Amino acid sequence: MSTLNVKLRRDLRRRPGQLVSVVVLVMLGVALFGASYDAYRNLDAGYQALFQKYRFADLTLSGGDAAAIAEQAEARPGVEAAGVRTVADVPMRMPDGATLVGRVVGLPAGTQPAVDRVKVLSGRYLDTADPTGVLAERHIAGHAHLKPGAAVSVWDGRAWRSLGVRGTVSSPEYLWPASSRQDVLPAPGSFGVLFVPEPLARQIAGTEKPDQVDVYYTAAGRDHAGRLDAALTAAARGHGAGAAVTRAEQPSNATLAEDIKGFSELAVMFPLLFLAAAGVAVYVVLTRRVARDRVVIGTLRASGFRRRTVVTHYLMTGVAVGLAGSVPGVAAGLLLAGSVTRLYGDAIGLPETLVSVRASTVAAGLAFGVVAGALAALAPAVSAARVPPAEAMRGTVPSTGGGGPLARLQRAVPAAGRLPAGAWLVLRGPTRQFRRTLYTMAGVVLALVLILVSWGVLDSSQATVSRQFDDIQRQDAEITLGRPLDGATLKALSATQGVRAAEPSAQVPVTITAGDKGYSTTVVGLPAGTRMHRFLTPGGGERPLPAHGALIGAALRDRLGVGTGDPVGLRLGDGRTVTTTVAGFVDEPLGTFAYADLGQVAAWAPDTEPGSVLVQFDPGADRAAVERALSAVPGVVAYTDSQALRKTMGDYMDLFYVFVAVMLVFGGLLAFTVLFATLSVNLAERGTELATLRAVGVGRRRLARLVTAENLLVVAAGAVPGLIAGRLATGAFLGAFNSDLMAFHTEIRPATFAWSALAVIAVAALAQRPGLRGLARMDLAALVRKRTG
Repeated sequence: MSTLNVKLRRDLRRRPGQLVSVVVLVMLGVALFGASYDAYRNLDAGYQALFQKYRFADLTLSGGDAAAIAEQAEARPGVEAAGVRTVADVPMRMPDGATLVGRVVGLPAGTQPAVDRVKVLSGRYLDTADPTGVLAERHIAGHAHLKPGAAVSVWDGRAWRSLGVRGTVSSPEYLWPASSRQDVLPAPGSFGVLFVPEPLARQIAGTEKPDQVDVYYTAAGRDHAGRLDAALTAAARGHGAGAAVTRAEQPSNATLAEDIKGFSELAVMFPLLFLAAAGVAVYVVLTRRVARDRVVIGTLRASGFRRRTVVTHYLMTGVAVGLAGSVPGVAAGLLLAGSVTRLYGDAIGLPETLVSVRASTVAAGLAFGVVAGALAALAPAVSAARVPPAEAMRGTVPSTGGGGPLARLQRAVPAAGRLPAGAWLVLRGPTRQFRRTLYTMAGVVLALVLILVSWGVLDSSQATVSRQFDDIQRQDAEITLGRPLDGATLKALSATQGVRAAEPSAQVPVTITAGDKGYSTTVVGLPAGTRMHRFLTPGGGERPLPAHGALIGAALRDRLGVGTGDPVGLRLGDGRTVTTTVAGFVDEPLGTFAYADLGQVAAWAPDTEPGSVLVQFDPGADRAAVERALSAVPGVVAYTDSQALRKTMGDYMDLFYVFVAVMLVFGGLLAFTVLFATLSVNLAERGTELATLRAVGVGRRRLARLVTAENLLVVAAGAVPGLIAGRLATGAFLGAFNSDLMAFHTEIRPATFAWSALAVIAVAALAQRPGLRGLARMDLAALVRKRTG
């Protein structure tokens, strides 16, 4: 083994650039794994710690006899606590005069509730001595600059009521400020939460009793949460409860869970791409070294070295490369994981984050690198051991017979024989060593997958925003009224200067049921022939609003197991259930709503009247002036600009754009290192052949051009399957993020395909430069002597 150890050290020192590039790939793959997986684990652990510390509800039941529901829930095994409170969505006015539809949540004054507690960030908690003092949730507090001592106004159904801010808080219910599962991306300042004393919450809501029950499970109860959810929900239905929302379906938690899911996807998908690329590079380098070392291998075998010894020698090269990359990769991953965790926590306002080092991640990262190197080296090592000593010591015997594809082409098409010699050299290289060509193409495919997934996510995200706010939602603003809409108010809004059209709208929270399945959403009532909303179907067409039945989001087809024409129930907030039919499905990027004619909504919920108006502006209208004019119309209590919603969607997509930028950088590194390894091996392997061409008079620059053309021809050939694989990978990646909250369509611009292919070709041209410089410095005499034996 001492002789082979010396050989191994010499091999590692000879042309180290090839193996260093593989080490970089392993390091990047392991670092990506460590950073993304540990960040995912940190965030998940941080959420769970917050949920436990602030007793985040496992089940929330709305409507019915809240006191009876809570009493029955607390008596059930597996329930630790149940609390009652009043929750109402009402118009609010901020100190700067901005209006919005916010939410008041009742809390006991003087002491934290048993369930859904809050963390006081500034100021003081609620006090019985201050019956109109409130706490502002951190998101609206930051946007409206609410500090202790500030005043906000709340519409109680009759007049504006002034309230004093005692402090700002963070709540596990609103880590992400989502008002519902269908509105997970509210525009900044368009939604806010005030925590108020329970008696004040009832006054604002205009009710005498609480309307919501929050249930917190024991650890044992959480182990069978599904059965407990079903039992408590069924019992609550007997007391008139309407909606039941589990912890997993709670809007804020569901939204953040999608991000956690994204981290888990990144923790596997992209590290595997880098490790696969590293494996390809190791395989290429060692396979060609085995071919180059045939005489040496034959001599060693003839001298008595066993096959197992030869296998171990080449296998150790792969292990050494994997270990050299995985050790710094693990260290980099640990540092990046903490930074990613803290940055993400700061971005969403987590009051507390957990950062920890996990031995399992360190062990997995080391194992990934070593296993990738070992597996890639295994086949070349076994191939080396199978070399017969006598055959190997004869050296390389050129093949004869003219059976290659180019020879057959020349015989079939005589005109092909008149091609210049340079063209034959360019075409002959890839077909003579087809396996070598496949290695290079595999590297191109891996690089293009990473680049196109990144760029494809960017294109698809932009297409999603355009689809929602250009093709589906046609209104420029939504007006919220403090009283039921009447003809005079609608006429006044329509006559406002700059307004092109105005339509009434009604929204009814419901739970759509089919058999034992249910889904909480909102039925949006619109006029027949509405101009404010287009109904796009999953097949890519468009349909009108039906006169009977309801259109529902396409995600519910599988979730509820229903089809067009099937009956479904609509469970209302007062516990009543009405029956309707599925008139069809709509395909929308944001949320999963149900849509029906206003007449249908009035028949289902007679007490519900249009409480908002959708408006379109004249082309070129001054948006700010129109907003002021509309807000001044009597009865208007809140104004929501659709452009603000679009901007929020764009801001949310900024997370994707950062991801795209990072992945494009990594994709470029992957492309460079893989192509550098494969192309440099190709040049080194053909050194004698190229030196012979130089010796017979082929100029250095012309030879460099011919080699470059051959390499770029192989890269261009690999770009075709690479673009196809990248398109499929983009669809799979976006599909992993699709849910009832958000649905992406894979839409990649043709220019993106072209630029991606050109980027890889440019990287390939850059990656071969070190090899070409080595070609220019080659010792012609020594290489020709080597060829002649």
